[in-house]
Amino acid sequence: MRSQLEDLVAGIPARDSKGGKGRTAGSALRTKGSGPETALDKTSTAAWGILDEEAEARAEKTARLKAARQARDDKQGGKTD
Repeated sequence: MRSQLEDLVAGIPARDSKGGKGRTAGSALRTKGSGPETALDKTSTAAWGILDEEAEARAEKTARLKAARQARDDKQGGKTD
């Protein structure tokens, strides 16, 4: 049964856990078009930049907390309360 499931999902691309539309960090940068940059383009670029910075900070915080939990668990030596 497990091999059938693995075969079934092998062709499906991984999804972002945030439910995003597949946008990656830095993808807000576009090539210069033929026309001038509109106010909407400027706002969108700024918004994506803020979101990317927040996502990076969140990822760093998560990694730091994970390392702290691992160190705490290693120090306790498997003791349970």
